[in-house]
Amino acid sequence: MIKSRRERREEARNNKTKFEPIYNGKPPVMRTDYERFNNKFVTIKEESE
Repeated sequence: MIKSRRERREEARNNKTKFEPIYNGKPPVMRTDYERFNNKFVTIKEESE
């Protein structure tokens, strides 16, 4: 069974190892990739002309 993020963090802390997050095969999403627009988080794409 897959453990939750909290359980994996706690296990890493107890074993004194570095916590490695799992991203489901995708790169981590940074907060800067999203911007608030009408109270929704949207991806901003730059238009090239």
